[in-house]
Amino acid sequence: MHHSNSDISLGVAIDSSTQISMFLVHSICVVVGWIMGRPLDLNFQLFETTTLIMTVLVVAFMLQDGTSNYFKGVILVFCYLIVAANLFSSTLFMELTFVSGFAEDKP
Repeated sequence: MHHSNSDISLGVAIDSSTQISMFLVHSICVVVGWIMGRPLDLNFQLFETTTLIMTVLVVAFMLQDGTSNYFKGVILVFCYLIVAANLFSSTLFMELTFVSGFAEDKP
């Protein structure tokens, strides 16, 4: 099967960004968390794993035909905003749950 130069360059760009994210950024976050005394391990919960799978599927569907337009860009921006809002709300919910749980345990 013949691949055009744009397919090859797109594949290299996506692979490079994934590798940098997984091996460099996450490693630095773990080390910085260790230095700060905060647990920043790579133990992904259901929300993070589901978000990762959904983002991979959205990007795959967007890049499937090899074209781009403003509508696809707007969809990707909205997907980013939805993930950010869900992450913020789940983090806020977890903090409120833990704070109220710790307050009840104190005598």
